[in-house]
Amino acid sequence: MITPQEQLDIIIKKITKSLLGKCSTTIRTLGKTFRGFESFDKNNRMDKDEFLIGLKQNGVVLTKFQTDFLLNYLDRNRDGSIDVAEFFYLIRGSPNENRVQVIVQAFKKFDKDNLGYIVADEFKGIFNAKNHPKVTRGELTEDQAYIELLQYFKEGNKSGHITLDEWKEYYAAVSADIELDDNFIALIKETWRLK
Repeated sequence: MITPQEQLDIIIKKITKSLLGKCSTTIRTLGKTFRGFESFDKNNRMDKDEFLIGLKQNGVVLTKFQTDFLLNYLDRNRDGSIDVAEFFYLIRGSPNENRVQVIVQAFKKFDKDNLGYIVADEFKGIFNAKNHPKVTRGELTEDQAYIELLQYFKEGNKSGHITLDEWKEYYAAVSADIELDDNFIALIKETWRLK
């Protein structure tokens, strides 16, 4: 007999395999898809139907049983909405403290007044994509990597402000693709010209 935790692990592995099996940005693409839906709110919650549509649009196909199980798990308060942050934590984990520190350091470089948000337009002239994985593989130029970053934050974000939570979410997806802490920290420091 499979325990509920084992069943959840099977589903999460299936989702992760579907997402990571295509390209390294698919987890971030899924997050962007979710943020573009009308039901997605500032509390990282969205309705079940759009959650399932977002999964399907990103190539994740679950059985009816797996779908029902996952929705019941993620909608613990039974209000009909999904906690997207919890879902992403399940599929990629959370960056460790060393990684979080450098993620926050990069954010604070732009949030000098402690307003709690930054504006992507301020990145020009600072963003360094020389060692961006897609640039080193020859898939993008440095300019294209910059444009891709701006598009990620601007889609579904009408205010133009990037919160610390959004910044952490973006870099949690990057972190999931980089095994060694030293490599991740070096990438962030080089990208944002941190000391």
